[in-house]
Amino acid sequence: MLIGTFDLFDRRTGKFVEAQVVSPAGASNVADIEASWRPLMQARIEQLRAQDRLTIESLGENELQDAHWRWSEKVERSSNRLDRQSFAIVAEGATQGLMLVTTAGFAREPTQRGKPLVTIDLLATAPWNRRRFDPAARFKGVGRIMMVAAISLSVQEEFSGRVGLHALPQADAWYRDTVGMIDLGIDETRMRYFELTEAKARAFLA
Repeated sequence: MLIGTFDLFDRRTGKFVEAQVVSPAGASNVADIEASWRPLMQARIEQLRAQDRLTIESLGENELQDAHWRWSEKVERSSNRLDRQSFAIVAEGATQGLMLVTTAGFAREPTQRGKPLVTIDLLATAPWNRRRFDPAARFKGVGRIMMVAAISLSVQEEFSGRVGLHALPQADAWYRDTVGMIDLGIDETRMRYFELTEAKARAFLA
């Protein structure tokens, strides 16, 4: 189902192109990942391995820390749960971003503790949109649009825009400095946990 249309900035042309946000993500979006995203990411990993540079740090430097995510399994599981939703961004006939969320989480941030929130389980943009993966990256704004979708769902669910997530190290700075999420530190998952409070959500949308 079409959720809405948004503008993505095309770095190649300096112009905006129309992108569609759909939910749930479908078989065509998963097929795009398997046919287009994964081969590019795997080729870079093999290149790093051949150079004897395949480390956690080098994966982060190339924005490849999500290369192991199994989107087909995750999307299929989300389709069978009322508390899970998937979103995809499509532009120029290709899937530019994908996100999975749940609506059964609760806030940890002290001023919001115990209140319901939307949890982003997975969020990724296509590898050709990542500046550290490809210096000539195509579209800017995929992550921002996905955050808007998550906040909008939170508002729709009467969670006041609250959103939480665990971030890959390669994305820590973006969530903290660009989105304005509150960094609650590394937890038992060994990942850094962030939350967007009601006030921070309003600030981001503004």
